[in-house]
Amino acid sequence: MNLFFIVNPMAGRGPTSALNSISLIEEFCSKRNIQYKIAKTRYKGHATHLARQAVNSDIKYDAVISVGGDGTLLEVANGLMGSDLLLGVLPAGTGNDLARAIGVPQTIKDALSHLIKKRSRVIDVGKLENLFFVNVASVGFDAEIIKDILKFRKFFPGRISYYIAALMKFFTFKFKDITLKIDGQIIKTKILLVAIANGTHYGGGMMVNPNGDLKDGYLDVIVVNSLPRYKIPLLFHRFVKGTYQDLPYVKTYKCKEISIDSNDNLVINADGDLFGSTPAKFTIKPLSLNVIGNFI
Repeated sequence: MNLFFIVNPMAGRGPTSALNSISLIEEFCSKRNIQYKIAKTRYKGHATHLARQAVNSDIKYDAVISVGGDGTLLEVANGLMGSDLLLGVLPAGTGNDLARAIGVPQTIKDALSHLIKKRSRVIDVGKLENLFFVNVASVGFDAEIIKDILKFRKFFPGRISYYIAALMKFFTFKFKDITLKIDGQIIKTKILLVAIANGTHYGGGMMVNPNGDLKDGYLDVIVVNSLPRYKIPLLFHRFVKGTYQDLPYVKTYKCKEISIDSNDNLVINADGDLFGSTPAKFTIKPLSLNVIGNFI
């Protein structure tokens, strides 16, 4: 077995960080006589470049392993698209939501043991213009929180920056007028957020799409319309549990294609990172990425 590990040294914190995972990877592979290479990312987009290098290398790798969070995984997946190389995940970020969706253990040691079983499945991948995303994209409240986190990370570590950004956004957010085109159906509404989901979880464990299926050939769209502001905390509690479907201000759809437009340039979140702004079109690319997970 020959594995190529792409490590984001900025992902995670403390003993569970991606950087601290390197010694565990080295020890694990050495004890089992597994050939391996470890490459650290140095800039945004570098993981995509490294994954493409692995695809085109004269060395035949059995899998390329993303060591970091969902943002690292997004970059690695984009580098592997169009190839038959396996994608593995070592969850070493703050969210690790796709790892949850595909049943990867949440500790590095357990995930490494799971990795060498090479139990894989080909899954769907979402597409945002020229970018592929694996898990969830969104606009509105949550995307604006991610935008604001970049300001607070200079002063507050890890999840603290998220909580501060979310609290500030609760008081300052303005509901957005948008136009959706879902498989040709035009919907005009005022929203808190719109999530375009391929996977099941986002935001570090919120079950935004409890009925999600990574291989059904559809995107799941969750539209949260404007609502009394005081109800937002209750709504997010139910998002965490995935029990929001019966709320009167939530609508869900399945589609192959969705376009979002607004008079405002709404920032777009894709797998926990920001990628441009509206207008935007999202499509599904069925069964196009081979990932290692806890599949039956």
